[in-house]
Amino acid sequence: MEDEEGYTALQFQRRRNPEDRCEDVPRADPQAPHSQIPARWIIVLLMVLVVLLVLAVIGSGFWNFKLQQENRDLRMSLKQRDTCDDTNKSGADPMPSLPLKWQQRGRKCYYFPVRTDVKNWNASQKDCSSRGSHLVVIEDKAELDYLTSELTNQAWIGLFITPARRGWTWVNGSTLNEHVFNVTGSADVDWCGVVNSGSILSTRCINSFYWICQKEVENCNSGV
Repeated sequence: MEDEEGYTALQFQRRRNPEDRCEDVPRADPQAPHSQIPARWIIVLLMVLVVLLVLAVIGSGFWNFKLQQENRDLRMSLKQRDTCDDTNKSGADPMPSLPLKWQQRGRKCYYFPVRTDVKNWNASQKDCSSRGSHLVVIEDKAELDYLTSELTNQAWIGLFITPARRGWTWVNGSTLNEHVFNVTGSADVDWCGVVNSGSILSTRCINSFYWICQKEVENCNSGV
């Protein structure tokens, strides 16, 4: 009997304390959060925000620079327009037709006429005379190289064949120094000299080319 009563009491006690079986099982903390964001994702988000902020600052600076440049271009355009308006009101030509005028080099001044205008040799010499000058007389190779560097095509110079001596003569009366210059082409009457690409060539005086006038430097301010 005693054994049966002891067994019954033990069974009843076990039914009264069911939690005794779960003492070793950890209990969940009701105050703990259900999930946590890993620290590395927080760092990634912060880096993304920093990059976006930097891009925003750069973009703002770029647009400010562009606006300033557009405003500067607009002011320059308005200034140029006002200048052209003032020039037109005064009756002056805003686009000069003469690309080059008298140019000084050493003790000489040279005149290169309008590049679209061509004449024969006699007409070219008359044009130079009207400007108080004459067709250019070339003295050395350096002068020849300078003149041809200013040209885009052949141009008359003050060299021609005299009927009496049938030799090359400059318009100032001096003869050509053949030790310095070599004229390529015929040396007949009514043939005159032109320059082109660092050389002197002969051609008929009735042909039409550009021309180069010359006068001494002290007379550069006189004439046209």
